[in-house]
Amino acid sequence: MAFALASAGRVRIAVFDVRGTLVRRLVDESMPAGEHSIVWHGIDDAGRPAASGIYFVRMIAGGFTETRKIVLLK
Repeated sequence: MAFALASAGRVRIAVFDVRGTLVRRLVDESMPAGEHSIVWHGIDDAGRPAASGIYFVRMIAGGFTETRKIVLLK
């Protein structure tokens, strides 16, 4: 997932399953302005492989929030 920040600030990006349960917290930190990229390797916060299926990635940065649907296929 690629994204750009217009200004520096705290960024939170997390993966949730279809029930809304947190699967993996990818980013929760201050980041500088500019282009960034992250990759989810299909692993949950406990280090276990996530099952194939539909997931949602939510990004919160400042007053901006966006959620995207993704499909994990193994």
